[in-house]
Amino acid sequence: MLVLPALPLLAAASPATPAVIPVVTEAKPYVLYMRTDLAIEQNKKLYPVKDVHGRMFIISVKGEPVSVPMTGESHKLEFQHKLTLTRNSAALTGLVSGRAYTAARDPKMKRQRDAVLAEAVMGDNASLAEGKYIAALNKNGVFINSDARAPDGTPLNGAAASAAAVDKISADAAAQAFQMQSQMENLRQSNLTSGGFAHLAAEADEAMEMFDAVEVRFEVASPVFLEKPYVVVITRFHARDDKPGVARNAVFAKALEGFGAKPTKVEILHGGFPPGFEIEELQVHLYNEGREVPTDIAQKRVPLTREEAFEYLKIDYFRGHKTDSLPATPAVGRPDKQELSRLTPKQIEATYFVKVNKTGRPGGVFADEECTQPADEAVAALAGATRYYPALDQGKAVDGVARLILTQLEL
Repeated sequence: MLVLPALPLLAAASPATPAVIPVVTEAKPYVLYMRTDLAIEQNKKLYPVKDVHGRMFIISVKGEPVSVPMTGESHKLEFQHKLTLTRNSAALTGLVSGRAYTAARDPKMKRQRDAVLAEAVMGDNASLAEGKYIAALNKNGVFINSDARAPDGTPLNGAAASAAAVDKISADAAAQAFQMQSQMENLRQSNLTSGGFAHLAAEADEAMEMFDAVEVRFEVASPVFLEKPYVVVITRFHARDDKPGVARNAVFAKALEGFGAKPTKVEILHGGFPPGFEIEELQVHLYNEGREVPTDIAQKRVPLTREEAFEYLKIDYFRGHKTDSLPATPAVGRPDKQELSRLTPKQIEATYFVKVNKTGRPGGVFADEECTQPADEAVAALAGATRYYPALDQGKAVDGVARLILTQLEL
């Protein structure tokens, strides 16, 4: 017998696992969107809406606040649209909107009110009938002795007839009251005032879809605390009796409590719409201190990186200064709170001078206008991340020097 030497077991070769390279997504802190400014006409002049209080728009006329009601008398409104770049934005999620009922026209509430009222009326009538029945049995307190006699014992003429008449009237009244009482009790025992009847009647009413209000619900949050926020809802709708192709606009708003990063629930119900109307379009806009803050549902919203935002701004910059000669100026790169916390108060407020090439990129960062004293590393890092409008010589981009105060950067 031939015995072969034991061979070591070899694992099957497996293909090498490729290294996973993490994908780094560049932050897009800027938002390009179509801003909507709302203005109201007063005395043939347009005034921008500055705030909202209750059911009033607040405008400023000659420096004084003027309240303009959202309901009642109609007002001429104008929407002014402008493509805007900003670094401030808010998250608006869970938006639900549609037609609804005011409390006065809600079929369920109306039928419940009718049922309660009917129950009360029937109960009152039944109690009244019971009182009349008891009074009739007691002949309404009128008692005549049919055997009445004079002092000498002679029977009085008509006493018996009068007593009989009173008895008949009382009997008839008691019968009528008893019948009325029975009718009211039968109605109370029927389904006329029952919850089921009210529910069925409400369903029939709801099928007619005579909505008279718009309801909007959502949650909103902002990385930057908003001191005086408010929401404006713009609706485009048509009434049932409107001709085809005819549409109307309605605008209403609600003031909100100040909010920040914690999501805040918002619910709005606005009535006054013609019953049975149809919504064609609905827009929700968020504002703070009179200026729109773009949300996830802002019109034509496009998130941008810092470089993308800079390229967009440069296009407008060159278009608006085709023949101008200008010094270089800061464009985008506003430091956030965390970045500013690395600097001293003096550094934050100081003026620096940045060499800028014709593409808008920074070169050196200096503490003096002659560009001989380099700035601190922390300042140089922030200034180096900033993008600049290049200097112009008759509309042509050239190298230059920009003045920079970090706290004055808008974007």
